[in-house]
Amino acid sequence: MKKIILIFFLTLSFAGFSQRVADQVIKMNSKIEDLMQNSITGVFVVKEGNVVKGISPDTKAEVWSFDADKEIGKATALETLSKVDTDNLFASKRILKDIDGTPYVEALVNYKTVLINTADGKVVYNSAKYDYTVFNSQFLYGADEYLVKGVEKGKVIASLIDLHTGNVIWKTEQGEAKSMFASMFTFKANMSNSAEVSDNTIYSLYLGKLSAIDRQSGALKWTGDIEYTKVFPTQNNKNLVVINNKGMLSTKQYLNVLDSETGKPIWKEAIKTKYIVYLEDWGTKILVAHNSGFNFFNLNDGSKIWKKDARGDGLKKVIPIDGDYLYVAENEMMLIDKDGQKKWKSFIEISDDKEDAINYLGKVDDKVLYLTATYGNMVDYKSGKKLWKRNLKFNPKRPLLSVFDEDDNQFLVYNDEELFKFGTTVADRPDAFAKVNVKKEKELNSIELFTWGVALSGPTEVLGVSKEGTVLYQKIYTQPGDGGRAWGSALATAGSIGLGVSAVGNAVMGSEWTMTTIDPATGKPVEHVVKQKNEARLKRASNQAAGSAALANVSKRLGQRYDAMKQNRDYSYIFAKDAATDKKVLVKVKKEDGVELDKIIFENMRPIYEIDAETESIYYIFENELRIFNKKI
Repeated sequence: MKKIILIFFLTLSFAGFSQRVADQVIKMNSKIEDLMQNSITGVFVVKEGNVVKGISPDTKAEVWSFDADKEIGKATALETLSKVDTDNLFASKRILKDIDGTPYVEALVNYKTVLINTADGKVVYNSAKYDYTVFNSQFLYGADEYLVKGVEKGKVIASLIDLHTGNVIWKTEQGEAKSMFASMFTFKANMSNSAEVSDNTIYSLYLGKLSAIDRQSGALKWTGDIEYTKVFPTQNNKNLVVINNKGMLSTKQYLNVLDSETGKPIWKEAIKTKYIVYLEDWGTKILVAHNSGFNFFNLNDGSKIWKKDARGDGLKKVIPIDGDYLYVAENEMMLIDKDGQKKWKSFIEISDDKEDAINYLGKVDDKVLYLTATYGNMVDYKSGKKLWKRNLKFNPKRPLLSVFDEDDNQFLVYNDEELFKFGTTVADRPDAFAKVNVKKEKELNSIELFTWGVALSGPTEVLGVSKEGTVLYQKIYTQPGDGGRAWGSALATAGSIGLGVSAVGNAVMGSEWTMTTIDPATGKPVEHVVKQKNEARLKRASNQAAGSAALANVSKRLGQRYDAMKQNRDYSYIFAKDAATDKKVLVKVKKEDGVELDKIIFENMRPIYEIDAETESIYYIFENELRIFNKKI
């Protein structure tokens, strides 16, 4: 193991609130390319050059190291020139990828993929040991197994690895491989390479081509002829619900059911629609909601169970509630019972435009609350009558943020520099109880509840507003190079779009599709617990993260890593320019009272850093240094 150099610094004092440099610096031998923390062990993993290292969160010292040059050999000239990712030919990947809910991290090093147990640094999978070129890898929860798919001598292969021993359980040819040229002409929507697992079978997709592989022996059961976008094994283990796209622009979607033993369709006709919205598996039947309506279908023959479809053009959201279904079609909603019968006399308009985002829709006490980009109101669950004759109108060009106040049994809602209280017993449409002046309102992305009121925050601002409408504090910061950062302008468009559900966005994104499994005896969803996290370490982190998904939603929507500002329930970490020194700093602000708890010096414009949720230490990489800032007491 190479020696690492530890450098300790004293905190520098400045006039006013002090900036400070790192408490500890770990120098590497080359530039650090990536950094992440494993959610189970807490170990920080860094990738520098050809080496991957693990840093203990307790001792802040190196605990293991993997040298790719020694273990798998240096990258070949062909690999360096072509830059072919031997882990995934069809999607961009981070150099380091945490396998959620496990102690493993996946690393791309020397154009090879390794899977490392962060607890001890043991390499449980190394693609250099195999002849195939890997294009997809997937952790199989529950059994600590790793499914790897690749291309070898013109054949698609699937291989299952035992992560306890590192041994190959089986290796199976899945079919002929497509050339890179041919893959360019495969419809993007049908380019899925994922796999779904039932009790006994792995259903593996390769550029949409579906194969069934015996999970125990690796025997190939069958390979289908049709390309699919998504596959869902049903709870009876006898059928597969499949979706595929057709048309040059994937303008049509087809849903069918296959016999899991043969891979052949068992429905005479597939459901043809613009897009699929929602699916439920009830054992002998499935609920299918799509663009123009929804119904239950018998799994055996595809026959409809309800005499009439629940109709609604532009259907975009379905919510099961106590055996009923609340659904939205274009800009109207309707409630139906388990037999498909309407419970309300007429549809209820919930937004001004059919493309408006839905920020919240659900049952609260005996009411249905809706918050969309343009309207807010409550509806009596039984009668379908609006609580207020006129909707509360929102500005769709501004963020709409909401949080539920359990103590007072009300929602606190923010939009266009105003705050409202939505209570189920309020007879009249509420007026704003607070008016605030936000410098960069379009960038606000979080609202958190405290006993005294709410904290609103964004990349450059944090403010606290009491339940009586008083602004208790307001912190405003300037970004380094303000106006030049790409993410600044991107976030300005987030608003309700980033936080809500767009009209058809979720429906048409195959990666967002899921099928909810329902227990036929109770009519309730079946809970699937993949793996319990290390509660001793992560209890605090999970509490802090509760209710703060807004920033993650924005990051996901933008499709790129976003590190300049981080936050959880209790703190905002704001990347800013210090007014007194013009230095780039990360400011830690406590949302409960607006107090600046820390201000640390960053060197670059696009910082990569991680925050240890347990210790609140900050790990920041700059060139060949891992700089560690301990929690300031």
